Amino acid sequence: MPYKLRCSMPGHSKDVRSVTVGDLMEECIVSGSRDKTAKLWLPEGLGFVCDQTYIGSEGYVSAVAVGGCSDNFPSGSVITGCQDGKIRVYNPGAVNPTSTLTGHTDTVCALVTRPGFLLSGSWDKTARLWQSDGSPVVTLSGHSAAVWAVEFLQCSSSASESILLTASADKTIKMWKGDSPFQSFKGHTDCVRALAVCDPTRFLSAANDATVRLWVTSGDCISTFYGHTNYIYGLSMMADRNTFVSCGEDRSLRIWKLDVSDECQQTVFLPAQSIWSVSVMKNGDIVTGSSDGLVRVFTQSPERTANPEVLQAFEEELAATSLNAQLELGGIKASDLPGPESLFEPGTREGQTKMVRHGETVSCYSWSSSDGQWTKVGDVVGAAGQSDSTKNLYEGKEYDYVFSVDIDEGKPPLKLPYNTSEDPWLAAQKFIHKNDLSQYYLDTVANFIITNSKSGTSSGASEKSSETYVDPFTGGSRYVPSSGNAPSNSAMSQGEDPFTGSGRYIPPGQPKKPEPALFPVKEFLRFDQANIEAISTKLKEFNGKVDPKLQLADSDLLAFIRSADPSSTVEGIPHLETFLRWPSDKMFPALDILRLASRHSRVDRMLSEKEGLLDVMLAISRSTVPNCMMILRTIAHLLIHNSSQQILMDYRETIFAAILAVVTESDSSFLKHSQWKHVEISVSTVILNYAVLIHLKPSFATVEAKASLMSAIGEILSKLQEEEALFRTLVAVGTLLSNADDSVAIAHSLELKSKIDYFQNISGKVGECSKQVLILLK
Repeated sequence: MPYKLRCSMPGHSKDVRSVTVGDLMEECIVSGSRDKTAKLWLPEGLGFVCDQTYIGSEGYVSAVAVGGCSDNFPSGSVITGCQDGKIRVYNPGAVNPTSTLTGHTDTVCALVTRPGFLLSGSWDKTARLWQSDGSPVVTLSGHSAAVWAVEFLQCSSSASESILLTASADKTIKMWKGDSPFQSFKGHTDCVRALAVCDPTRFLSAANDATVRLWVTSGDCISTFYGHTNYIYGLSMMADRNTFVSCGEDRSLRIWKLDVSDECQQTVFLPAQSIWSVSVMKNGDIVTGSSDGLVRVFTQSPERTANPEVLQAFEEELAATSLNAQLELGGIKASDLPGPESLFEPGTREGQTKMVRHGETVSCYSWSSSDGQWTKVGDVVGAAGQSDSTKNLYEGKEYDYVFSVDIDEGKPPLKLPYNTSEDPWLAAQKFIHKNDLSQYYLDTVANFIITNSKSGTSSGASEKSSETYVDPFTGGSRYVPSSGNAPSNSAMSQGEDPFTGSGRYIPPGQPKKPEPALFPVKEFLRFDQANIEAISTKLKEFNGKVDPKLQLADSDLLAFIRSADPSSTVEGIPHLETFLRWPSDKMFPALDILRLASRHSRVDRMLSEKEGLLDVMLAISRSTVPNCMMILRTIAHLLIHNSSQQILMDYRETIFAAILAVVTESDSSFLKHSQWKHVEISVSTVILNYAVLIHLKPSFATVEAKASLMSAIGEILSKLQEEEALFRTLVAVGTLLSNADDSVAIAHSLELKSKIDYFQNISGKVGECSKQVLILLK
């Protein structure tokens, strides 16, 4: 029988970093969390209820264990390993710790108990063995990095006769007797994170290299288990001693057999990125702790399986999960992926994953051998237009970027590695800590990363904290117009230093004078994110609600939707005029299709053939915020195509006037709308694409064109609030000013310098960009 969800246990407010099972009054679950608490869960019906919450930790709880009965703890104990380096021991019914064990000097990240003993591992590079009464027995020193996992291979009543295992971030495992290591196990290529004992002569290890290895005590690795696609954080053995489970950063729980190393038995995906910990109950049920703050239990027993409604809700939550394209696709182009017809082909092994393209959306599916079908595990965000990428190797790991950073003249540059899936500020902080630099450099280094990586000129960096990995088309199961602002091209990010124009970075305070590097932009920006399935569903819903005279047949709807696909043979955009007559509150999904179709030259001919189409579009832009956003994005795309550029240049005064009206005359219902910031970004992208067109096409670079665009910019600058919108508008000014003396004169005549002066004192990329613009205006 395959494992299915038994129950989910909310209660923690942050990541659940550790789970374990034990016997107190009955078999129970204990969890520890980054919310600084641990919780005791007791069975009730199909699920579990929180019986006690343990407090007292000064930092997050990173490890938990259950201690047996003793003189001091006749009912057993709950033990926590904490960020402050302390181990706290609780009576099961007490909120506060009864005793605290000190000795470690950094986070205690691993705990294991056996009768009479407690074994702990810490980031301080040591493991410690304690008597059950808290008395220290021995300290195991020998690793050169954090000890992530500990285990008893053989436990004796005498500490000196016990055989202990420690696994470390130094990529090794050591076997100890007393305080002396007598065997070292090497083979993993990255931090070893977990251990599980099979029998007195064999054990398992798991690592950040995404492998599980089976070892014999002689030091040989006799089997390697491949299947995980990212770091592995947890291991646990089943009672049969032949089945084990693992979990990790690839959002999965996997079940394996020791004697079948070439394939896992089952893969269970969870709607959380990090599955931090796993433990197995006596009845074979599996407990997980994950980054979404939930404890979950999975079971093979039909009697304990959740009811169909709960299972359906779990599957829907999983299917709605948004995945990071950089992590899931690597360098594969989304356009090269198979379509939904590939789901009719059965998988070849349990847990096999397949990326499938549904129009502009890429979804991830996993093959379930037990169910004989592909199960959707999430949508890949940012996959559209994905291009091949070349990774850079640094200290044995692959990165999207490895920047050279000059800190001191005459000294070798420092290396700054960065992956686009990282938070730029965290990457900057790591760089500062590693190289012992002043905290003064944090903002500058972070903004350098943002500017010079693919996360920079899209909205990713500035909006990451609030919108990371969120499908812009879904709010739960609800379709809303796209709020994703990431253009597919990042022309401003050329891997150059924002101050020197080279590939080497020099922080402020150095004697070198900054040189502009952000301008000119030579590629148009686009808005490629889409969820065609969600748009189609909403179109069909609204089609049934509008006046019957404006309703379309399903075949006509399909033809309209297909116009968004670049490979479609559909001519133009069929039935667009009908959709433009729909009520304004039901028009936005049709405008979303128009926005997508305009990327592929389907609208340009209609502009010349349908007199007044642009006027209609601009009038619609004043109706609602979502409609406004879509119309502006459509105009930004039309500027890309040779066949529509002349029309838009001839019509620029009308378009600029409409944009100014949106920014300066909108009422509070617009300005307070949750998507208003995306309207501002759409406005600035139209402005920037006009600047790119003028820069690239000398025939359009007239004094009149430059003056009208700069005049519009002068009016808009003081009204914009969104950082990304301000940044793009300033980059548009810099692009106009690059290598064009008459543009500088026009800017001075319009007093742009005084308007831009204000922004140079703002921190972040807006301030830096304004400084570079002012250099050009000198």
